[in-house]
Amino acid sequence: MSQIKCVLFDLGGVVLNWNNSWLTDEISKQFNLSKEKFEQEFDNHLGVLSSGKMTEKEFWESISKKIDASNLIRQDSILEPVFRKLVSINQSVYSLSSKLKDNGLSIGILSNTEPVTYSVIESLESFDHFDYKFLSYEIGLVKPDPKIYEHVVSNLPYKKEELFFIDDTIQNVHSANDYGLRTVQFHSYDSLVNDLERLDIL
Repeated sequence: MSQIKCVLFDLGGVVLNWNNSWLTDEISKQFNLSKEKFEQEFDNHLGVLSSGKMTEKEFWESISKKIDASNLIRQDSILEPVFRKLVSINQSVYSLSSKLKDNGLSIGILSNTEPVTYSVIESLESFDHFDYKFLSYEIGLVKPDPKIYEHVVSNLPYKKEELFFIDDTIQNVHSANDYGLRTVQFHSYDSLVNDLERLDIL
């Protein structure tokens, strides 16, 4: 019998059908930007935005200075309409989270996100069945920083070895595993189910 008592899900690329490149592709087209330069600066700034240490307006202002794109400086949100247009719920994984809870496990979210996109996510589907929500912008830390896993463990009634974390990004999987969490990299719903069954979690 598995010793796992709580399963933590990443959002983007796991519970959500999402890839950051979709966002950078769309915005670079809309604002006539060099895709390569924009994507590099977007990635360079994303951790600060996701840690809650920068507003969306400050995020675009900083990027605009780096790539000389003054058209990014505006009062309304750039992220919200593009993210809403492109993102969707992975209904298979979403249903799986409910099944795990029905089976007696606690479930939670551990995600690098920020207020604008997270408000869109919550408008798509109810996440009330998740027992715990660890959102980077509220914590002030982002994956793969090991301190975020330390924060999670210190705020859960479980030991490290009783947690199972699912993320699509290999760096996050490695850092969580190095910290002592049981982990798996998400590739597809079917492979996740196989992993959970193999480990006697499902």
